[in-house]
Amino acid sequence: MISNFVKLISTFDSDSLKELPNIYSPTIEYEDPINKVQGLDHLHLVFEETLKIFSGIEIQVKETSSTDHTAFVRWLMAYRFRKKEYSIDGVTHLEFDSSGLICKHKDYWDASFPLYGAFPMLGSLMRAIKKMATVKPPR
Repeated sequence: MISNFVKLISTFDSDSLKELPNIYSPTIEYEDPINKVQGLDHLHLVFEETLKIFSGIEIQVKETSSTDHTAFVRWLMAYRFRKKEYSIDGVTHLEFDSSGLICKHKDYWDASFPLYGAFPMLGSLMRAIKKMATVKPPR
């Protein structure tokens, strides 16, 4: 079950989106720090838009752990946005239905700097907030 998902994200491009019906339930519940969608058609749109907004997406699977009904995948995604290169470390939690299709997919990653920080005004604000919230080392 998890091998199909690993193959999908390892070769993530517009051609691989054709495989979504073989991997995801039609009633998939998907969530990441930006999107929360339900249904295979909506998930397809999220992935399609991701491929339009970001270029050169490469996802490297670092680690997997799974049981019969759930899986965790740790990954590193490299991409280009606004002519700059970025990378995001993330974890995906998957739940499988009785037929082995993914029925729940939740991504965990920090959108604050890799994504929002790419915009000048927001980036400055994010850096200021991070500086104020950072715990100083003991003296």
